[in-house]
Amino acid sequence: MKLYTTPISPNCRKVESTVHHLNLDVEIINKDIMSGELNKEDYLQINPNGKVPSLEDGEFKLWESNAIMQYLADTANAVEFFPQAPEARANMVRWQLWGALHFNRAVGTICWESVAKPLFQLGDPIQSVIDATLDDFHFFARVLNNHLEGRTFITGNQATLADFSVGDHSTLALSDHSQVPLDEYVNIKSWYLELENVPAWAKTKPSL
Repeated sequence: MKLYTTPISPNCRKVESTVHHLNLDVEIINKDIMSGELNKEDYLQINPNGKVPSLEDGEFKLWESNAIMQYLADTANAVEFFPQAPEARANMVRWQLWGALHFNRAVGTICWESVAKPLFQLGDPIQSVIDATLDDFHFFARVLNNHLEGRTFITGNQATLADFSVGDHSTLALSDHSQVPLDEYVNIKSWYLELENVPAWAKTKPSL
């Protein structure tokens, strides 16, 4: 298998962490998104969206990070990481979708403006964009913070696909430059810090 990825990207990080967590034999190929590599015809044959991550497994090509994570977990028969029982699996997928559609969209916008843009020298943060995103962040952060009360991880006592999916912005959100108001959500902050100590997650920590 080949995984096409790029440094710092939260979507790529969660897939790379899954590879390491499951001890899979996957060739990780870093793409330079700034040089236009993702728009070249050979890569567009793998992912017509011109985005990362993408996975090649023989003739099978797969894009979208959450789908890749599920595929890798099933390939490894990692039922503790991504269970096969219908109720438990639906719960995992629910958190994946919730993260992608709600929580991480808000966190990602704030992290992009306050952390990533300055890092890549793409201009100063636009404070009005951050401020406009905070209402969504607070709404969904309350949901997650309440759920994490008395829990170490989202679905139990060990990190699973749900944590890797929802926690993909952990390092960016915890950055000194981040404007994500984590101090108001102690359970989320504790969970982020716990996730940072998971070996496979720590192995993919971006340099900021």
